[in-house]
Amino acid sequence: MAAPSLSVAALQMPPGHEDLALNRRMLEEAITQAVKAGAQLVALPELALMPYFCAAPAGKYRHWAESVQGESSVWCAELAQRLGCAILLPLYEHDSQNDCYHNTVIGFDRQGKKLCNGALARKLHLPVNDYPPPGFDEAAHFTPGNELQTFEIEGWRCAVLICYDRRFPECWRALRQAGVELVIVPVAGSGGDDAAFFLGELRTHAKENGLIVLCANKVGDEWLDGMVTDNYGESCVINADGTILAHRSREQGPGVVNATLDYQQLDQIRKQLRYFDDRRSDLFGPVSHRWVR
Repeated sequence: MAAPSLSVAALQMPPGHEDLALNRRMLEEAITQAVKAGAQLVALPELALMPYFCAAPAGKYRHWAESVQGESSVWCAELAQRLGCAILLPLYEHDSQNDCYHNTVIGFDRQGKKLCNGALARKLHLPVNDYPPPGFDEAAHFTPGNELQTFEIEGWRCAVLICYDRRFPECWRALRQAGVELVIVPVAGSGGDDAAFFLGELRTHAKENGLIVLCANKVGDEWLDGMVTDNYGESCVINADGTILAHRSREQGPGVVNATLDYQQLDQIRKQLRYFDDRRSDLFGPVSHRWVR
């Protein structure tokens, strides 16, 4: 049974460094701050442990990759247990068994136990964008995942959509069909045009599907190989009716975005906004959620 309320936090982090140990220390300080403010679940931006590197030649930064049981996993498990909060950690994963690399999220509960004993999500859709130059090519760096795991935090049914996966309405509908209540969206969001639509897109997905959204992004100019990634922030918590519960803009810089979720309110919203129940699946068929575990 879900707890009546759940306190969540998204960390809007500053640009990452090539010194991964420094990034980890910065994350630990921010997570500690979020927990002191009452967070029971903390979400981090996509590839939070390093700069976004997908404009670089394929393979250049593979020395940053690690397994889901690696050093960062051990660090995060110990931190979750010490602070008594659940943490979702984005990871550049090396799957040595299949000799491939993934854009991944793993997670730990407040006892430091790994959620689902492995990856909660491996990014399903890998964007390629060559304009404006130099662009980026995630397909050159990662192998796409083929499934998502659902998991519980204090009885709330959760799932993760990594950055570009949020663009696809089928993902949201499949998660709702699988019984999900809270969707965590770690992003590496950059570019002025995208920023203008970012919140509206998330609010629409939340309202159309009766899902709560917890989204974390970096903020500020991140430099790597002489190129800059303009992270626009906009980390947020969005209720199931599309209402913004908490938000942090680019101008506000790094910080903790926190809110308390109300389970009774979620139930009321779903009863009031009947989009999911009223859809004519007899006309267009159900969205498959066989890939959601």
